[in-house]
This record gives sequence, C-alpha cells and structure tokens, in this order.
Amino acid sequence: MEVWGVWKSFGPILANEDISMDLERGEIVSLLGPNGAGKTTLVRQIYGELRPDKGRISLLGSKPSDSSVKERVGVIPQECSPYDDLSVWDNVYYVGKLKGVKGEVLKERIRSLLTGLGLWERRDSLADLLSGGMKRKLLIAMALVNDPELVILDEPTVGLDPESRREVWDLLNQLRASGKGILLTTHYLDEAERLSDRVYFLNRKIVAKGTPSQIKERFSDQYDVIDYTTGRTIRVSGDKVKDVISKMSGKFEVRLPSLEEIYLEVLSDDQRS
Repeated sequence: MEVWGVWKSFGPILANEDISMDLERGEIVSLLGPNGAGKTTLVRQIYGELRPDKGRISLLGSKPSDSSVKERVGVIPQECSPYDDLSVWDNVYYVGKLKGVKGEVLKERIRSLLTGLGLWERRDSLADLLSGGMKRKLLIAMALVNDPELVILDEPTVGLDPESRREVWDLLNQLRASGKGILLTTHYLDEAERLSDRVYFLNRKIVAKGTPSQIKERFSDQYDVIDYTTGRTIRVSGDKVKDVISKMSGKFEVRLPSLEEIYLEVLSDDQRS
C-alpha cells in the first residue's frame, strides 16, 4: 500500500493535508491521533469508500476502487455492525461467499476464526444477542474470512475487555507472521507500542513517523528512573542517569518515556504551532 500527497476536505474543513505513507507485507502500521484528526477519513480513502481531492493511493498495485483489489483486502470500518438477524456463523459465511471463498475451505476458515476469537460456542447465536465486544470480534472474523493480503482495521479493539484485546493481538501477530500487511487505527497507545512495526502520528497531517523506538529516541532526551524502594519516579537527562542510580541502594528501573507520553507531547506542540 502506498499513499502519495493525499488531500481531503469537506467544504471548509480540511481533514487530510498532503499525507504520504506506505505499508509493506508482513508489518503492522498504526495511525495515531486525537478525535477529529482525520484518521478515519484517510482510511476510508485507502479502502476506496472516498476519493482524494488531490494525491494518489495504490492498493496491492491497483486503485482502491478496482473490484479485483476488494477480494484481496479485509476491512473493518469504524461505523459498522454485523447483520443482527443472522447467526454468528452465517454472518461470516455470507461475507465469505461474497468474496469468492467456497466449500470446505470456507467452512474450515470460519471454524478457525471463530475458535481463535472465542466465538465458536456462540456460532449459532443471533448477532443481535451478542455483547458489543463480541460483535466487534465477529466483525474481525468477517474481515478475515477471505484470507486477505491486506487488512485495514479502524479501531478494532474498541469496547473489548483486556482478555479479548489480547486474543485480537495474538491474531494480528499471527497474520503479520504469515506475511499480511495490517493498517491499524487505535486510541490505545499501549496497543500501538506493543503491536506496531511503524507508527504515524496524525493531526490532519503527518506530524511524526517511524518505529516506536525511533520516535522515542527522536523526541525524548530524558529518562525516567523509577526507585522501587521509595516509589519515586525521577526524570533526568541522559548524562545524569549514572549519577542518580549510583546513589540508589534498592531495586530501580531506567526507561524512556512511553509512546503515550511522547504522543501527548508531540500533539500538544503541534496544536500550539
């Protein structure tokens, strides 16, 4: 997936400003930004629901609107729900049929997905009877039933409990290991830091990009020294770390600020500029 110089406006509101980014097979790339930052608008252009005002997008070597591309992509839009009057199994089954998956291949894929997402015991339940978190996991199964080469997930774990989030993380890691490219938007910074090969901070335009470690190195010149004996956390510059820890007698930890802390600082600086 490649995005070159994409702009998108809705009347006087500029949603995306000159955005360029890419996604390779076998990696997870996350879009991070506050509400109204243009993440969903960008994602909708990437999977072909919207067209850019300016710029160009290539999906698996073709335009996002090409029908051949749609069969090779799995998408969970932000505003989406399963068919309430169909069972869990039937929701996944009919999406699979629409995407050209047939016979025993389709049935086995449904079994595998529902089992991996903890939905197998509810396979005959109507989607309308599922909790919000289970509906979200069902949408993930529907997006993956065609074994897509590229997966686009707009806040896939919103509303999930911690155990369910871990199940989704495990599944995404398996997909990456199998060579899938995964584009993820999320408000959970711990999720982005744990899963992502690269991240883009988005606030209408790209304000920072790189691997989580590169972003930490670029935007942080200080370290947190955590003294577990006293419970204190001391923030010091890199050249002072040795002096501080030399005076400690108990257990301690030295770490860079988290991706979330850097994210909040970068977005705050961007909004002031």
